[in-house]
Amino acid sequence: MQSLNDLKILDAIDRFRSIRKAAEHMTLTPSALSRKILALEAQFGVELFERTPKGLRLNPSGQYLAVYARSQLAEFEKVRGELQAIRKATSGHVRICASQSVLESFLPVHLARFQLQNPKVTVSINHSSSARALSDLQDYQSDIGLCLNLSDHVDLSVLGEAEQQIYAVVSASHPLAGRAEISLAEVAQHQFVLPPQGSGLRLMLDQHASREKTFLNPAVESNTYASIASACRSAGLITFGLSLYEQTEDEVANVSLIRISRMKPANIRLVKLHGRTLAPAADKLARYLTRRMRGGARPEGDQSLGRD
Repeated sequence: MQSLNDLKILDAIDRFRSIRKAAEHMTLTPSALSRKILALEAQFGVELFERTPKGLRLNPSGQYLAVYARSQLAEFEKVRGELQAIRKATSGHVRICASQSVLESFLPVHLARFQLQNPKVTVSINHSSSARALSDLQDYQSDIGLCLNLSDHVDLSVLGEAEQQIYAVVSASHPLAGRAEISLAEVAQHQFVLPPQGSGLRLMLDQHASREKTFLNPAVESNTYASIASACRSAGLITFGLSLYEQTEDEVANVSLIRISRMKPANIRLVKLHGRTLAPAADKLARYLTRRMRGGARPEGDQSLGRD
């Protein structure tokens, strides 16, 4: 089919059985509609209509094509309605499962920004791990997952992903503040906080420390890393985050991000269960987070943060 308009012309002729009435419906002149009919027949290489004294009537080929035209028009209207629903989604509840590091580095600021624009959308967050995210989605306990180093799986569809550098996060008054890069061995000479054993970020830090032959002896190790990290930084302790790390306006002047040298980047993935159609609110939030992930990485040494 050359265009959506061709489908509408075929449907109009089938309904009105008259070139004049079909032309009026399509806001065309009868001669212009006649040329469209000839073009359609030339395109398919068959006649589509019987010319009778009472007007046009679809022949078997035309009837077959008309069924196709109506099915495509119906599908188009369905898709258009769904897109409008997504665009206008202003209410609903979204459940997210997220890695600890993403909870610390990315979600708080962006969820706040999203909800300022969509105050009737509520969100619940399930602290998960990459290992548990799949079962959370398979059991419909979560609508979308945002996890660190999540492996490929046939039951997962990737909505967005980004490679992320690992940063040491310190207060602006810390002796290391202002450094562009630091090694884990240098971090180990100061007091620092580590995320819990088994978390994706902790695993990456431990593996890098092993490669660097550095022993990490944290001043604080907590299963509630995200909730205590800000307080620990204020007290002069080093915490860790990703280049997705988004600061509040107060933190911009009070927090410094320092890249961990020679450390492999992490992969952050936003996923849903394969084949699942998200509700409009969840789809809208997923699209929003995907856009923010693409814009989250900063050039090396750049401490500035983009704003919406």
